[in-house]
Amino acid sequence: MGLIDRIANRIVRAVQGPPVRERIVVKVVEPSGGKGMAPCFLIGVYRSGTTLLRYVLDSHSNIAVPPETNFLCQTAEIWRSAWVRTGLKGAGVDEEGLRIRLREFAGGVFDDYAAAKGKTRWVDKTPAYIDILDFLDFLFGERCRYIMLYRNGLDVANSLAETYEKKMLGGPPKHYADSMQGPPRLVFSSYWSEECEKMIEFEKAHPSQCFRVLYESYATEPEKQLKPLFEFLGESWDPGVLDFNRKNHDYGLQDSKIAQTKSFDPRIGTYGSWSAEEVSTAKGLIRATMTKLGYEV
Repeated sequence: MGLIDRIANRIVRAVQGPPVRERIVVKVVEPSGGKGMAPCFLIGVYRSGTTLLRYVLDSHSNIAVPPETNFLCQTAEIWRSAWVRTGLKGAGVDEEGLRIRLREFAGGVFDDYAAAKGKTRWVDKTPAYIDILDFLDFLFGERCRYIMLYRNGLDVANSLAETYEKKMLGGPPKHYADSMQGPPRLVFSSYWSEECEKMIEFEKAHPSQCFRVLYESYATEPEKQLKPLFEFLGESWDPGVLDFNRKNHDYGLQDSKIAQTKSFDPRIGTYGSWSAEEVSTAKGLIRATMTKLGYEV
């Protein structure tokens, strides 16, 4: 900085006062606001067949689907915290600025993953994101698409209970079960119903952005059920998705058994070992949700 510039700055300082005062008015700092790749999330309760569908989607020539990411659950806490948001406003980051910055961070993770795979778009499959659907909507807005996967609540409860009793279950369903009293099968029946109700409500509020898939249908007649799904995503049909077992998929947080799956093998009616009383009680807990989804109870 030259002598003339320094003199000019001193004159400005004398007229305007010091740059830091007792009370500071911070101007909003403008972020770049890049859009990135088209966002999409595969949403479904744990043990609903989300990993199988992840492998199918990941086998498409244009789509990359990483293992469960989970990091957005903690990222959502930044947005939910009024204390944090107030602090950010003091630094010039308003609501829109926060949205764009968090979107660039989250979208950047997924964009980079897809680009590394030579793909042009991504789908994230993380069951825990059922609890932050409002945050995903805030983050990505109307551009985002949601694949809403449902499976018979009794089959889901049976699978969760078996995993829980073997002490192999983690994440939100384990925390839920640990906080509840009662037989695991019934506890997880309630868990399934509560989670699905969140999905159903989100679908109602965002009908054009959501595509519903029933596990029993797509696992039994994959080509018939999956073609409309890819059409919804604006992607051409790729027969290679049916041979998902011949493709390489990254391994991370997921159902370890699916890695050995070689074909579509729908697991339906797995709760057959339950007592009549257990089935009756569980149906009472999930009847309303099952009916909304078109399942016979």
